[in-house]
Amino acid sequence: MRTEEVTETGLMQRIALLYKGREDTLIASCLQGIMGRAWAVFEEDGQESKAVSALISVGDFLFPAGRPQKELTERMKGCMKSGFALAVPKTAGWGELIEEQFPGRFLRQTRYAMGKKGDGFDTGRLKRFAGQLPAGFSLRPVNREWFERLKGEEWSKDFVSQFSDYGQYSRFGGGFLAVEEKTGEAVSGASSYTVYRGGLEIEVDTKESCRRLGLARACSARLILDCLKRGLYPSWDAANEVSLHLAETLGYRCLRPYPILYLTKEER
Repeated sequence: MRTEEVTETGLMQRIALLYKGREDTLIASCLQGIMGRAWAVFEEDGQESKAVSALISVGDFLFPAGRPQKELTERMKGCMKSGFALAVPKTAGWGELIEEQFPGRFLRQTRYAMGKKGDGFDTGRLKRFAGQLPAGFSLRPVNREWFERLKGEEWSKDFVSQFSDYGQYSRFGGGFLAVEEKTGEAVSGASSYTVYRGGLEIEVDTKESCRRLGLARACSARLILDCLKRGLYPSWDAANEVSLHLAETLGYRCLRPYPILYLTKEER
């Protein structure tokens, strides 16, 4: 057996079999060669090499598949640019191996998978949400200037951090910000965390001091409307119950909760 990083289209198609049936759009982003990195363990099968295990890393997320392999969990340790990662093991075997390799450095959490197709968005309702901003705030699209500014702030960097430059972001992604008119500062936003063919994955956040004002709802509604206009699907994966409630308010349908492992470089 051998382990290698997967970059060639032909090899990517082989590891895609290990992810058959997975609806995570971040997996699609990597398999389509748009974002992320992938590694696989191959074993010889006659004259061909067969992928028996794989690991996809996109942003802060890790997606192992196939036969649990210690060598791939070791690779996870190098995928924590922010000091942490969110591993999504689909089998108990992977979960147990990851926990074994990260003693004192993992926390079990729950996320919520939302429907990826067929959601009946009410555009009239979304337009109302997009227009319901408190006095003193306005919605702004993420332009080149905002793209650079968002990269420099901890709370907003994930709005744009997966894109190589503004050109890539403006062509395939996009986002909207709630800006406080008095200060000219962005305090909330909804943007493309990642993109894939035919859609994008939405990232939403608000500065703590400006939460519960309807800003995230307005930004999200505006981004969803923009996606629908562009023929893109605005995918949503809820990180917690607050995100779940917002998603359902906007018209998404929850499919199921699912477990993840929050991994850290340092012991918790």
